[in-house]
Amino acid sequence: MTICISAICTEDEKEHIVFAVDHMITTGIGEFEHNSNKYSLITDNTVGMVSGRALLMNYLLDDDYSNKTYSEIQNIIEDKFKQKRLEQIQKEILDVYSIDFDFVKDLLKNQIVNEFQNQILIGITKTKLNTAVLLIGFEEGNAKISEISETGIVNFNQINFHTIGSGSIQAQNTLLFQNHSKDNDLKTTLYNVYKAKKNAEAMQGVGKETDIGFLNEKGIQMLTNEDINILDQIYNEELIYGKTHEKLNELNINV
Repeated sequence: MTICISAICTEDEKEHIVFAVDHMITTGIGEFEHNSNKYSLITDNTVGMVSGRALLMNYLLDDDYSNKTYSEIQNIIEDKFKQKRLEQIQKEILDVYSIDFDFVKDLLKNQIVNEFQNQILIGITKTKLNTAVLLIGFEEGNAKISEISETGIVNFNQINFHTIGSGSIQAQNTLLFQNHSKDNDLKTTLYNVYKAKKNAEAMQGVGKETDIGFLNEKGIQMLTNEDINILDQIYNEELIYGKTHEKLNELNINV
């Protein structure tokens, strides 16, 4: 798995989208940090991030989207998800029985008469890609965030942030705790998103390495290692702030 985080903010009266991803790759032999990017610049002002099966990233995001709007891009990616799921069903289930989808359609019209038919339908129902795309970008000057999978498209523009992947609950709770709003400025949001990523690292499947940057209508800008080190220093100082605060000595307690 992996963690993908995004949050809308406002700087100079214009919307920006901060995003962060880790470098964790999950394969059949285990999990490991990899130096490949978990995000893809689809157009000048659209970025896609993938959680789940890393090998699907190229299939889902590597295409000529240059003349497509944000809405068109998300619809194309949704269609790709649906097509890949059908291909997986054909290969892993239907080909085993030397049948096709027409057979399945006919099967659904009648009463199930044996366990083999039942197992075919159960297998189709349970087939999942276990992958999602977090798509961020701009359309008509407005920042957009959406999650796309084979089950459809969900937009998060009103919530102003979203996360997918391992550690999503921790990351979302952090942004809620930070009371994140799109009215936050860019630097505040960079820290909020970085803190969400760090807190998500408590979960298995989230890597320690972090890519973080922001997107606006002009394009993308990634933070340097020096910038990330500054955010990390602030995060670590916040962790120990309450433990070492001098006001603790003023507590009136009896033991």
